[in-house]
Amino acid sequence: MYQAVSPRRGSLWRRILCFAASLREGRAACETHAELTRLFERYGNAVFRAAYAYLHNRSDAEDVMQDTFLQYFSTKPVFESEQHEKAWLLRVAVNASKNRLGSAWFRRTEAIDESCPCPEDEDLSFVWDAVRELPPSYREPIHLFYHESCSTEEIASILQTRPSTIRSRLTRARAMLRDRLKEAYDFDE
Repeated sequence: MYQAVSPRRGSLWRRILCFAASLREGRAACETHAELTRLFERYGNAVFRAAYAYLHNRSDAEDVMQDTFLQYFSTKPVFESEQHEKAWLLRVAVNASKNRLGSAWFRRTEAIDESCPCPEDEDLSFVWDAVRELPPSYREPIHLFYHESCSTEEIASILQTRPSTIRSRLTRARAMLRDRLKEAYDFDE
């Protein structure tokens, strides 16, 4: 199945910790460090994969992940549940990715083609290649539904739309994938 993708923890992790430490001193800094560690271990992969799904570039996805966690500590939101916390972090990551895609600098540069964060499993890699070719409005629900195991209601809250819209997009995306895979690999139904 799909293998967890983790960002490089080195410099990114140090930058986030330095910022968190600068927010508070003493005992509060230790609590901030513990909270950051908890968030990074629990949601780091999900935030990184969501950003990578948009940007198709590891370093840009790491920057978005950093911005997401910094936003968390600068706003200090209060959540109703763990699902609400995850949805908030994913929504911030998606918005930051969209902002980066819309920036003038990003539009004027060409991304270096990087390998997909999908495993090198020959059985499924062709499917994820086809998913990457889908338009963002269809790629996002597929990613959140299958990679993050979000329900259609959770996806709707993350993407700020109705659950019925998400179900329609999932159905259409599956049909598009079926057609593309059938064309490319001569699969029979």
